[in-house]
Order: sequence, then structure tokens, then C-alpha cells
Amino acid sequence: MKSIPFDRAADVYDETRGFPPGIGEVVADSALKVFPVRARVVEIGIGTGRIAKPLLARGVRVTGLDLSPKMMRRLTDTLPSGVPAPALLLADAANLPLAAGTFDAAISVHVFHLIAQWKEALAEARRVLKPGGIFLLGYDWRPDSSPGERLRRQWRRIVTRRGLSVSQPGVRDLAEVNRELRRMGARMDQWSAGQWSAARTLAHHLETIEHRSWSSTWDIPETFFAECLTELRAWAVKKYGALDREFTTPHKFVWQRFRW
Repeated sequence: MKSIPFDRAADVYDETRGFPPGIGEVVADSALKVFPVRARVVEIGIGTGRIAKPLLARGVRVTGLDLSPKMMRRLTDTLPSGVPAPALLLADAANLPLAAGTFDAAISVHVFHLIAQWKEALAEARRVLKPGGIFLLGYDWRPDSSPGERLRRQWRRIVTRRGLSVSQPGVRDLAEVNRELRRMGARMDQWSAGQWSAARTLAHHLETIEHRSWSSTWDIPETFFAECLTELRAWAVKKYGALDREFTTPHKFVWQRFRW
């Protein structure tokens, strides 16, 4: 399988994956605590700049790379006034066009499930770090028992049971990345960097699948997709009741730091 570019999601990415007001700044401030002054950072999968923009606003020198020119164009179009633009590269994470030993830190958030050659990408991130440099891996956490998470798991079961794979080209979960980095000699610590709650109806959770917001839904044929969605909606109503029922789900952002 090939790595997945996110051109298709560029116009809705910030709406569907963005932080609530103030959380991005908290996430950036937490990263700054482990960066040297005027750090030089490379972000693997910079996208629309959800992570990079508040770092740039705080004086971090960011180089970003992505497979999607449309995502990076969205970043530059929405960069706040007075915030310096990052250096942007259209590049494959498994073959970085960057010199070895160049950066104080490499960061990546929600990317390695999309990278087919993810082990090579980790080796490349390690290669471009200065001696003593760190790799920060970030992710959004929410309970496995939350309706949104249970709906996505049930969706995968339905599609798989009907004979179609919903696998991604990269890792199935972050534990694989952790194991590989430790095999490469890294030690890891982690901490929460921002907590919030989001209230969503059952209908809203279903709409994220219906509107094909997630890359795992993009390649499913239309007729097959409609049949699976009908089955999922029936399961959701049976499990949770009315579609307008609202659920409040706790979220937090987690940084994992890897050092050699």
C-alpha cells in the first residue's frame, strides 16, 4: 500500500480535527518546555499547521513536510498575521531531503498510520536530529468506551464482515511506533498537555463517517458504503437510542518524548 496524502481533507481538516480555542497554545507551551531556546524543529506531516502555528508564534523555527500540497497551502492561507511562515517541503517522510544532524527536535502527530514505510520514516527522523535531539510524538486521547470510538470500531467490524479491508498503510496503533523507537535505543516519557470536553450528538458522530471525514472511508465503493452505513445507523440506534441524544466526551492531548 502507498502512503495516504490528505488533499481530499484539506478544506475540512481544521473543522473536524482542530483543537478547541486555547488548547493549541497549551500544547505548544508544553512542547516548549522540552525544547532549547530558539529550537529548530522539523514536523513530519505538518498538514494545515494545527501543531505548527502556535509553535511558530512562539519563535520556534519550524520546517514542515507533507505529501499534500493542498494541506500546506491551507496552512499558509490561514497563518495569523505577524506569525512567520515555516519552511515547507513536499516530501516523503521515508526519504527526507534534509541533512543529518540538523534539528533539535522532530515532531509528528497522527501521521504514522498513513505512512507505508513507517519504520524508514522513524529512522529518517532519527537521522536528522542533532546529538541530544528529541522526537515528540503526539496524539489526541479519548476513552475507548466513548460513542465516537465505539462507532468507529463497529464500522470497521461491519465493513470487514462484508468482505472489504479497512486497513491503513502504516501502523495499526502507536504501540508499534513505541516498540520500534525503543528497539532503536530510545527511552520514552509522556505527559498530558491540555484537557477538554466535547458534546456531540449521536447523529454528529455518524455524520463523520457518512461524510467520509476519515481516510479509512475514502476507498470504499459507494453502494457498499451505503449498505454498511445503514447497518451502522441501525446498530447505533439500538445501542444508544435517539440520534439527537447528546454525549459529552473527555479529551486530552498527550506528548510522548523519545530520547537517545
